[in-house]
Amino acid sequence: MFGCINDQQQIVPNVTVDVYINLDLPQFSFLGSINNAIIFPNAGYNRNGVIIYRNSTDEFSAYDATCPQHIETKTAVKLDDNGGGGQATCPHCKTIYYFYNYGSASKGYPLKRYNVNKSGNTVYVYN
Repeated sequence: MFGCINDQQQIVPNVTVDVYINLDLPQFSFLGSINNAIIFPNAGYNRNGVIIYRNSTDEFSAYDATCPQHIETKTAVKLDDNGGGGQATCPHCKTIYYFYNYGSASKGYPLKRYNVNKSGNTVYVYN
């Protein structure tokens, strides 16, 4: 009558995110093109990273890299096409996440989103 508790999907818990990136630095140059993404390491839930995606000339979005389909495994998604494909895939459950559609998933919960503010060449990701 009641489903197995282990089969229920879980949402990524809240953690403090406070990330600044300077787009002029070489390690962030990939974000100079629309539809490109990077993973900022050691941030977000379980320090799996925060994905920063360039939507348009002046618009960025950010997501926790933790797959919300099974947070108990502490699995981070991997960027497809080395970050140039606008999506990521979970290596554990193979769920695909679409950044151009606000982190929506091919199945289950979308990626957890964070606030983004761009000022000049600085991108600030926070919650």
